[in-house]
Amino acid sequence: MSSSYPQGFSLIELMITLAIAVIIAAVAVPAYRDHMLRAHIPEATSTLSALAMRLEQHYQDNQAYSDANGCAITMPPDELFTFECEANNRGQSFLLKARGKSTGAMADFVFTLDQNGNAMTTQLPAAWGNAPLNCWINRRNSTC
Repeated sequence: MSSSYPQGFSLIELMITLAIAVIIAAVAVPAYRDHMLRAHIPEATSTLSALAMRLEQHYQDNQAYSDANGCAITMPPDELFTFECEANNRGQSFLLKARGKSTGAMADFVFTLDQNGNAMTTQLPAAWGNAPLNCWINRRNSTC
């Protein structure tokens, strides 16, 4: 028995399939990108917390957060963030900063932590909301 119907897909069927794939991609790609960004934020904020703990240990031993070179601790290397430390007030205060590297996915993120434990998000991508905020933001359009 032979069939009189042609085998394969018609152009309309292919266009419908393509349209469905484009719609799925339009939703999935931004969601995946946000998920990847959110995965890197805890790496930066936990490093800031660990650095603050090391500064507190130095303060207990030396009564200052600074030494002859400025901030009393060495900033760790990281692929996505640059970590900075400012010791102020003759070594009686500090400000730690995690700044997304300009060449990476985290370029528009900046998080800070001071000697009093005040955590702030001082810069965010425009699509994520407005900064500064008095907490560490870890998702789009989140608030403190």
